Amino acid sequence: MPRFYFDLVDGTTVPDASGQILRSELLAAEVADKLAGDIYKIRPELRGKHFAISVRNEEGEEIHRADVVSSDD
Repeated sequence: MPRFYFDLVDGTTVPDASGQILRSELLAAEVADKLAGDIYKIRPELRGKHFAISVRNEEGEEIHRADVVSSDD
């Protein structure tokens, strides 16, 4: 199974060094969306500052980006 990396990005990137092994890109995108929603809830200081979770595949290509916003937005 492939490994995916979930980086926190705004103007700079906080890279995910270990990643997570998941079955598919679709599942990785779902994990990123949930993570972004969780960050919105537990880290209010990041709201409205253009933070996102960038998902990279094993080749280092971004395959998905989930903005840190309310699920109601």
